[in-house]
Amino acid sequence: MPFARRTTALALAAALGGLAATVAPAAAGAAPRPGPETPSALLLTVEGGGDDPRATLLVCGPAGGLHPDPATACRLVARVDGHLDALDVRPGPCTREYAPVTARAVGFWQDRPVAYSRTFDNRCELRRGTDALFAF
Repeated sequence: MPFARRTTALALAAALGGLAATVAPAAAGAAPRPGPETPSALLLTVEGGGDDPRATLLVCGPAGGLHPDPATACRLVARVDGHLDALDVRPGPCTREYAPVTARAVGFWQDRPVAYSRTFDNRCELRRGTDALFAF
Protein backbone atom coordinates (compact mmCIF):
# COMPACT_ATOMS: atom_id res chain seq x y z
CA MET A 1 0.00 0.00 0.00
CA PRO A 2 1.57 3.35 -1.01
CA PHE A 3 2.52 5.74 1.75
CA ALA A 4 -0.16 8.33 0.90
CA ARG A 5 -2.97 5.76 0.96
CA ARG A 6 -1.69 4.22 4.19
CA THR A 7 -1.49 7.66 5.82
CA THR A 8 -4.99 8.50 4.60
CA ALA A 9 -6.39 5.22 5.91
CA LEU A 10 -4.75 5.71 9.31
CA ALA A 11 -5.98 9.30 9.58
CA LEU A 12 -9.51 8.26 8.68
CA ALA A 13 -9.49 5.42 11.21
CA ALA A 14 -8.26 7.77 13.94
CA ALA A 15 -10.77 10.48 13.05
CA LEU A 16 -13.74 8.17 12.84
CA GLY A 17 -12.68 6.39 16.02
CA GLY A 18 -12.58 9.72 17.84
CA LEU A 19 -15.94 10.69 16.41
CA ALA A 20 -17.45 7.37 17.49
CA ALA A 21 -16.12 7.88 21.01
CA THR A 22 -17.82 11.28 21.28
CA VAL A 23 -21.10 10.05 19.77
CA ALA A 24 -21.33 6.71 21.61
CA PRO A 25 -22.41 8.07 25.03
CA ALA A 26 -25.25 10.09 23.48
CA ALA A 27 -26.29 7.22 21.21
CA ALA A 28 -26.61 4.84 24.14
CA GLY A 29 -29.56 6.80 25.53
CA ALA A 30 -31.39 7.75 22.34
CA ALA A 31 -31.52 7.08 18.63
CA PRO A 32 -29.46 9.53 16.55
CA ARG A 33 -31.43 12.42 15.11
CA PRO A 34 -30.58 13.63 11.62
CA GLY A 35 -29.88 17.31 11.28
CA PRO A 36 -27.26 19.77 12.41
CA GLU A 37 -26.89 17.97 15.75
CA THR A 38 -25.71 14.74 14.07
CA PRO A 39 -21.91 14.88 13.82
CA SER A 40 -20.49 14.31 10.37
CA ALA A 41 -16.84 13.70 9.48
CA LEU A 42 -15.13 13.57 6.11
CA LEU A 43 -11.50 12.88 5.33
CA LEU A 44 -10.66 15.01 2.29
CA THR A 45 -7.63 14.37 0.08
CA VAL A 46 -6.20 16.02 -3.04
CA GLU A 47 -3.54 14.41 -5.23
CA GLY A 48 -1.90 15.44 -8.47
CA GLY A 49 -1.33 18.66 -10.31
CA GLY A 50 2.40 18.50 -9.60
CA ASP A 51 2.00 19.01 -5.85
CA ASP A 52 2.43 16.62 -2.94
CA PRO A 53 -0.74 14.84 -1.78
CA ARG A 54 -2.65 16.74 0.90
CA ALA A 55 -5.31 15.65 3.37
CA THR A 56 -7.50 17.26 6.00
CA LEU A 57 -10.38 16.34 8.26
CA LEU A 58 -13.71 18.16 8.03
CA VAL A 59 -16.12 17.80 10.96
CA CYS A 60 -19.62 19.27 10.80
CA GLY A 61 -22.27 19.54 13.50
CA PRO A 62 -20.59 21.69 14.85
CA ALA A 63 -18.14 22.79 12.14
CA GLY A 64 -14.54 22.06 12.94
CA GLY A 65 -11.75 19.62 12.28
CA LEU A 66 -8.52 20.54 10.55
CA HIS A 67 -10.06 22.18 7.45
CA PRO A 68 -9.00 25.85 7.11
CA ASP A 69 -12.61 27.03 6.47
CA PRO A 70 -14.88 24.42 8.07
CA ALA A 71 -18.02 26.58 8.20
CA THR A 72 -18.02 27.23 4.45
CA ALA A 73 -17.08 23.64 3.64
CA CYS A 74 -19.86 22.28 5.89
CA ARG A 75 -22.39 24.59 4.23
CA LEU A 76 -21.32 23.30 0.80
CA VAL A 77 -21.74 19.67 1.85
CA ALA A 78 -25.05 20.43 3.57
CA ARG A 79 -26.36 22.14 0.44
CA VAL A 80 -26.03 18.84 -1.48
CA ASP A 81 -26.91 16.71 1.58
CA GLY A 82 -23.61 14.84 1.41
CA HIS A 83 -23.93 13.93 -2.29
CA LEU A 84 -20.67 15.52 -3.40
CA ASP A 85 -21.17 14.52 -7.04
CA ALA A 86 -23.89 17.20 -7.12
CA LEU A 87 -21.41 19.99 -6.30
CA ASP A 88 -20.90 22.51 -9.11
CA VAL A 89 -20.68 25.75 -7.26
CA ARG A 90 -18.67 28.24 -9.30
CA PRO A 91 -18.90 27.53 -13.02
CA GLY A 92 -16.66 29.68 -15.14
CA PRO A 93 -13.69 29.63 -17.49
CA CYS A 94 -10.44 27.86 -16.70
CA THR A 95 -7.21 27.46 -18.62
CA ARG A 96 -6.99 24.45 -20.90
CA GLU A 97 -3.84 23.07 -19.27
CA TYR A 98 -3.94 19.39 -18.42
CA ALA A 99 -2.55 18.73 -14.95
CA PRO A 100 -5.00 16.21 -13.47
CA VAL A 101 -6.00 16.59 -9.83
CA THR A 102 -7.98 13.94 -7.96
CA ALA A 103 -10.18 14.94 -5.05
CA ARG A 104 -11.47 12.28 -2.65
CA ALA A 105 -13.75 12.30 0.37
CA VAL A 106 -14.57 9.39 2.66
CA GLY A 107 -16.47 9.33 5.92
CA PHE A 108 -20.01 9.90 7.13
CA TRP A 109 -22.55 12.65 6.48
CA GLN A 110 -25.63 12.61 8.74
CA ASP A 111 -25.03 8.92 9.58
CA ARG A 112 -24.73 7.96 5.89
CA PRO A 113 -21.46 6.75 4.36
CA VAL A 114 -19.79 9.03 1.83
CA ALA A 115 -17.29 7.84 -0.78
CA TYR A 116 -16.41 10.43 -3.42
CA SER A 117 -13.64 10.50 -5.98
CA ARG A 118 -13.36 12.76 -9.00
CA THR A 119 -10.50 13.73 -11.24
CA PHE A 120 -10.46 17.27 -12.58
CA ASP A 121 -8.36 18.44 -15.55
CA ASN A 122 -6.52 21.00 -13.38
CA ARG A 123 -6.65 22.91 -10.08
CA CYS A 124 -8.82 25.66 -11.54
CA GLU A 125 -11.53 23.16 -12.45
CA LEU A 126 -11.25 21.59 -8.97
CA ARG A 127 -11.77 25.00 -7.40
CA ARG A 128 -14.65 25.88 -9.74
CA GLY A 129 -16.39 22.57 -9.09
CA THR A 130 -15.93 22.32 -5.33
CA ASP A 131 -15.22 25.88 -4.13
CA ALA A 132 -13.77 25.87 -0.58
CA LEU A 133 -14.36 22.17 0.12
CA PHE A 134 -11.01 21.02 -1.30
CA ALA A 135 -9.17 24.34 -0.78
CA PHE A 136 -6.53 23.34 1.76
